[in-house]
Amino acid sequence: MNKKVTKKSAPKKVAKKVVKKAAKKPATKKAKSIKTVQAIRDGFKKPSKHNPLPYLRYLNTSISDVSNEKFPEMVQITAGPTKFSELFGRRYVNLDFAKLAVDTIHGDCIVDRGRAAVEAELQGIGILAVGDNPMNDGGDAPMN
Repeated sequence: MNKKVTKKSAPKKVAKKVVKKAAKKPATKKAKSIKTVQAIRDGFKKPSKHNPLPYLRYLNTSISDVSNEKFPEMVQITAGPTKFSELFGRRYVNLDFAKLAVDTIHGDCIVDRGRAAVEAELQGIGILAVGDNPMNDGGDAPMN
């Protein structure tokens, strides 16, 4: 019985690659302006990449803080749906007036939507002919 004696080889070691990490920079905080701190305290969100001013969302519109020394509460409507497009860029003395303007346009849209639904319903019943104006009370009609 001839047995060959073989030497078992040791498992191969895998060399790990050394990855150099970039040196960390010391943390420095950016000083916030007093205006930004005051706006955030008043309920506005922090400025972001898309909106560089402190802003507040109200009825799907963005109302930004654009205060200055003379008007410390001034705001501006910056974005929103197209039904509010006539308000974009307008500035208001304070947040209450801006919200009032947005509410006014929003209310008008609700009334217009209701008027269109009533017209469609009346046309479906047959009371209103196509092209008639239900808001016209007949006072302007010529007398025969």
